[in-house]
Amino acid sequence: MLTKSEIESSVYSPVEKELERVALALLSIAEDGDASELRDEDEIENMLQHILAAPGKRVRPAITLLTSKLWGAAPTDHVITMAAAVELLHVATLVHDDMVDSADLRRGRATASNLWGGRVAVLLGDYLFAASATFVCDTGNVRVVRRFAETIMELSRGELTELLLSSNENHPRDAYLRRIYNKTASLFTTAAETGAMLSGAAEPDVEHMHRFGYNLGMAYQVMDDVLDFTSDSEELGKPACNDLRQGILTLPSIMLLERMPGDNPVSDLLKSAPDDREIHLVRAVDLIRETGILDECIVVADDYAASGAAELEDFDPSEARTSLAALANFASNRLH
Repeated sequence: MLTKSEIESSVYSPVEKELERVALALLSIAEDGDASELRDEDEIENMLQHILAAPGKRVRPAITLLTSKLWGAAPTDHVITMAAAVELLHVATLVHDDMVDSADLRRGRATASNLWGGRVAVLLGDYLFAASATFVCDTGNVRVVRRFAETIMELSRGELTELLLSSNENHPRDAYLRRIYNKTASLFTTAAETGAMLSGAAEPDVEHMHRFGYNLGMAYQVMDDVLDFTSDSEELGKPACNDLRQGILTLPSIMLLERMPGDNPVSDLLKSAPDDREIHLVRAVDLIRETGILDECIVVADDYAASGAAELEDFDPSEARTSLAALANFASNRLH
């Protein structure tokens, strides 16, 4: 299994310099001239720097950069700008997610909503959404701009669906898969296919990258849902089992409902008051861990990852292709 440090040192090595430029572009958001006119004693800048300096895995911008290198050329300025936009959009969704979920921690750091309240978090997330859109406009590619706008709609649809289906045990697996495409895999898809678009790839190759990003994103989210049951809060950088605690059904809990349609602690949890959920949560987590469900979920993630890797087979061997294949493997085999 690959750890985060192994990913950064080996898989990201073909685009290491470009990722540094992406990081600088992200931090430049906090130094925007318009924002500086509004802030009082650097408060807005400090808020943005806190959010943007958090050490994430940078998987999504790396996908854009690596995808663009499949044709042999170095990533252009427009590709680097797009990679920054993809990561900025991801960070904006996290700010809003943490506010909706009442999360205190993200990547081991206090969330914006924890530090400054929900109203400020919403506005900071909106600011980052808008900033990501300006980055995409700088690419000058109308098709890319449209795909990015569609992605924002899909992300919002995924979050709304998750909220509306919260505490609803009548949540079929296909609805879950549609939801995680919107919530997670849509941005992976956009990261991959826009790297191809901005590199002048032929349409069949753009479609390969679309499918690669889709499958990678689906594998990544399914494994995230597994890790929520196998890792502790310190490893995750956020509360463990928080989705089920909040009444949000992911693949492991959906499988438990499928396996035990009668007496089921997930059903009991969803029907109970929030203050009474912990006892049902403990029983549900124990059953999910003891009945082989997590292994079945890992098989689902592995299948998506294998389908993603298969989309790379028609491309010439290169460092970029090797790294993308390793990312597909990492998506379903990462430790945390």
